[in-house]
Amino acid sequence: MSFLRAFAVLALALFAAPRLAQADAPFAPLPDETHLAAEHDLAFGVYASGWAGSYLAGGVGGRLRWEIFDDFGIELFGEAHVVESGSGIRHDHQVGFNVYVPIRLGAGLRLRPLLGMCAVISMVEPTEQLAPRADDILFGAHAGLSLEWSANEWLALFVEAQGVGWAGHDRSLNRWTGAISDTYVPFGTAQVILGTSAHFDL
Repeated sequence: MSFLRAFAVLALALFAAPRLAQADAPFAPLPDETHLAAEHDLAFGVYASGWAGSYLAGGVGGRLRWEIFDDFGIELFGEAHVVESGSGIRHDHQVGFNVYVPIRLGAGLRLRPLLGMCAVISMVEPTEQLAPRADDILFGAHAGLSLEWSANEWLALFVEAQGVGWAGHDRSLNRWTGAISDTYVPFGTAQVILGTSAHFDL
């Protein structure tokens, strides 16, 4: 319950505070302004991703975005990471979604407070042939901030920072012994993303 309360407070702060601070700033371009790449209806992006916290990981991802309204958008994403593991090669494959509120900062910049949920198929390849596996499915919720810079009318660069709360099973894998706990346990990680995206209209 405490985790849910903390997540709700963080979500409120991310979405309310920036919007209140920019209450007089337009969400859409003014008639004499150049249309930013990031403000087209649709976009496809690719990015590099790094995790830290309960474990370290690095990988790549892709996302598809639809900006439904001037001040609201949704994006679907998929990621693949290689995770530190002393018992073999662990690779995590994540799918999920974000909802966000875009805020124009000027000079081609936008700030995007975002919230989302995700699921991860986490697999461990044992170092010993025919050794038991310790695979798992993790579920998470995240909140963060994204800063976008429009390089021109169709290309943008972005950097993001997110905090993620996860629920998964404790796992152990030691040569010929693999084990997965019976109950889900909470843990947290932080994620940093750096990428580029191409934007277009229907």
